[in-house]
Order: sequence, then C-alpha cells, then structure tokens
Amino acid sequence: MPPPHVLLRQRLSDLDANILHHESILQELKEQRFTLLSELDLVTYPVLTLPLEITAEIFKWCIDPDVLLLPATAPLLLTRICRHWRALAFSTPALWDSMNEIEFGVHPQTETFIETWFSRAGARPLSLHIVDSLRLYSDALESVIHRHASRLQSLNVMADLETLTNFAAVQSFPILRKLELYCLAHSDEEDAGHTIQFFSIQGAPALRQVCLERVLPSMVSMPWAQLTNMTLAGVPLSECLDALRWATSLHEFHRGGSAEEGEQSLSEETPVIHSSLLSLAIFAHDEGDILPLLTLPCLQKLKLGGRFSRYMADPMDDDVVPFLSRISGTLRTFEVGMSPTVPVQWLQPLTQLTTLELIRPLSLSPPFKTDIIRALDRRTSPDFLPKLQSFVFSECRSDQVDDELLDALGSRCDVTDAAHARLESFSLIWATFEYPSAAPNARLPLMNVLPLRALAGRGMRIHIGTRDQNSFY
Repeated sequence: MPPPHVLLRQRLSDLDANILHHESILQELKEQRFTLLSELDLVTYPVLTLPLEITAEIFKWCIDPDVLLLPATAPLLLTRICRHWRALAFSTPALWDSMNEIEFGVHPQTETFIETWFSRAGARPLSLHIVDSLRLYSDALESVIHRHASRLQSLNVMADLETLTNFAAVQSFPILRKLELYCLAHSDEEDAGHTIQFFSIQGAPALRQVCLERVLPSMVSMPWAQLTNMTLAGVPLSECLDALRWATSLHEFHRGGSAEEGEQSLSEETPVIHSSLLSLAIFAHDEGDILPLLTLPCLQKLKLGGRFSRYMADPMDDDVVPFLSRISGTLRTFEVGMSPTVPVQWLQPLTQLTTLELIRPLSLSPPFKTDIIRALDRRTSPDFLPKLQSFVFSECRSDQVDDELLDALGSRCDVTDAAHARLESFSLIWATFEYPSAAPNARLPLMNVLPLRALAGRGMRIHIGTRDQNSFY
C-alpha cells in the first residue's frame, strides 16, 4: 500500500482534474448564455415598438394613487423591467407628481427621497401624503412642505397635535385644492386654545376640499366660506355643527368616527339650516346623531352607514323619519346600510327618489327582505318610490336574486302614467373579498338567468358582479 502522502497527492490531483473539467463546462455554459443574450437582443418585442407617447400613456394608467410606495408597485416597478422602460419612466413627469404616505423615520433619507421623486415631475402640480408618527421630524416635515408649497395641489399631513400646531404658516399655497389633516390622538376641549395655521386666510385661494380627522375645526385657521367638500372624523357633534355654519358654500359633507368623549346632548345644540348642501354621508357611531339638527332644503344625495347599518330598535325612527320627510322633495339618491334591518317606513316619504342602494343585504333576515321587495312590487304598492329608476343591492351574493325580487323588478318595467317612472336598471354588486377563493360564484342559477335576460330584453340594464365589472351574460 502506498504511503499516506502519496495517497493524499493522488487525491489532490483527482480534485484538480475534476475542477478543470467543471470549469470547462462552466465556460461552455457562459458562452452559450452570451450567444442566447445576443440573439435576444435582436428580438423585437411588440410593446417596445409602440410610440413612446403611447407607452407613457399606458404607464400612467398603472399608477394607483392609493397604493403605498413600494418597489413592487408602479412607478418604481416600471423602472425595474428594462433600461428602455426605466429611461421612459424617469422621463414621464405624470408618474412622479404624487407621493402616498411617505413616513419620516421609516423611509431612509426621506427628504432626499422626496426631492429626487418630485424632481422628475417637471412643472406638474404635486400631491403629497406625509407622515411623522415618531414625532421627531417636525422640522423636516415643515421644510418639505414649505419647499413645495407653490406646486402642491393636494396635501395630506398625519402628525401629533404639537407638530400640527407648531407648523410655521406658509405665505401662500396658490394652487392647493385639497387639504387633509390627521392628528395621531384625539383632540379635546383642553386643546381648543391651540391654533393650527398652515396658511393665512387668503393664502389658499383655490382650496375647496378639507378633511379633518381628530382635529377640532375650531382650532384650524381656514377659509371656511370657500369650501365645497368637507369630511370630519373623530370630531364632536358641536364642532361639526359649527363647521357647517362656517362653510356656507359647502356642497358635500361627510361625517365619520365620532369623538371618544365629551358629546353634548341634542337639547344643548342649535339646529343648522344649510341651503347649499347637496350630498350628505354619515358614518358616525355616536348616540347623539346630527340628523335631528339639520335642515337641508337642497339635499339630493344621502348615505347612511355607521350605527345606521346596525339598526336594532324603533327609537331611531324618531331621528331618521322626520329628517327623510324634510328632504323628501329634493332627495334623488339614497344609500343605506341594512344590517340586520331598516324599516320600510324610512323609504315611504321619498316620492322623488330615483336611485336606491341597499348596502350589505347579505345579512338581512328573510322577513325584512320580503317587506322591502313586497313594497317595491308595483302591483301591490303602486305609490311606493314612484320615481325609482335605479335599484342596487351591494356587498352581497348572487343568491339574493329570487322569484320575489324578479317579480318586483318586472312590475316596474313598464310606465303606466306620468306619476310613475320606469325602473331602468338593476345592479347586484358583490362584496369585495380579499381572497379570490372566497368570492361568490360568478354564475347565477339558470332559473334566475332567464328571467333576468327577459328583463334585459324589455330594456332594463342588468349589472351583476363587482362594481367595475359586469359578469351578467
């Protein structure tokens, strides 16, 4: 037997030979790869033959303003496909005029990142949603806003009360149309002495839309009279009423998420008459509701959610029915959450209503659904919602279509006289599910499809599916 050192040298020689063999294979593979890449470079992809203007327009449609800034979403994703797309994306200003929820202390070098992003937007108006949840970057937040104030058309700031109240007012936001302020903690009466002033009263001449969440309107220096759209959330009832009094030109008002505490009783509040308000949406869960205190002679659209979607007892009729009676002459669109029930008498005064949307009827008890559908059947209730032209079930399943509903729809297909409108459309909007596997079956039973086709043949528009896609066939 050879000595150990001879065996070791033989083993080393074998390994060297094996390495040389595999290196030759690797070199051959690299040469094949280079050849394939050269051939791929000669391939003409149809999408790359499009005029740059068309590709840039397609890029614009990839932008979702509500999606967080992530490498896997546009516009950043578009820069990672190939060098041609990267160059085109960087040279398309419309992709870089908006930043959604950029957070100081979370995104590295936030100020530099914002400057680089907006530098690609050219001269376009800018939209900025900025967050300081760590309460350590108020100076940087203020600096960014001041630097871009002249080009901001939409500004959303989420910070603590101290940061908001210490903000040094900008001389002018000349094109700012929308301002959203979110306080990280509820404001209360002890905070009423503070003032939030992002600009002077004349410093935002284009401002029309304001959203305040957990920020008292009385704390904010605002050109209230020029606003046309206002959203208040986490704000006491008294503050909501005051804001309505100040915003005399308001067309749309949304109220959601009542204050945690400190609500006054309705008897302590002075009613509000608002003659320009056209649309009202309420999602508050407080017991001291705003409806009894409102007189809205021009209201055309109403949406009730929040505690209205959990209606359980008759006492709410004392709030809702008188209000609906007051607006019955002008109301055209009514959206209401119905879980588990909403009384038919809510709808009876609405003689001029043209669009009714019932939200989440999936959880309705059968007796209530029967009451609503029975009332819609013109053969038994000819004067119920006589002007109705569009009827919508939303956030529900396809199995809500049954014989009783089909009969009610059919009874409204024909116009009998000038006092009764023809039902022109029926929509059943599925609930939005996070996972496709949980979505409702796209296909209706054939026994329901045929009657719906018959209704479509009589001129009724049928929509069954998501809000954006009609799966009716």
